[in-house]
Amino acid sequence: MAVVYHQPNPGEFRHSLFGCCDNCSDCLCAYFCPNCYSYCASQDAGEGTLMSCIHCFLFPCTLCCLRNAVRGKRGIEGGCCKDFCISYLCPCCAIIQIRREFND
Repeated sequence: MAVVYHQPNPGEFRHSLFGCCDNCSDCLCAYFCPNCYSYCASQDAGEGTLMSCIHCFLFPCTLCCLRNAVRGKRGIEGGCCKDFCISYLCPCCAIIQIRREFND
């Protein structure tokens, strides 16, 4: 049975990048313990345990790779350059966006 995901606008994330403050607990966890939050987001995105550990220990260096994987799985438009910029300028917002993509 195929799982169908509702995207508000095809080719876009379901939550905006700066909607990260909508949930206070996510915001606090991502800010104070970004490595653990990255592990959880990676697990939610369907990455294996090894890749999730790599994302945890190398956060935010591998965040652009995780964003790329999520975009591929969900058919979200974008590119490596945009992923890189978002990952390094707003890593907490980016990881919250990724986790919310799979949890909501």
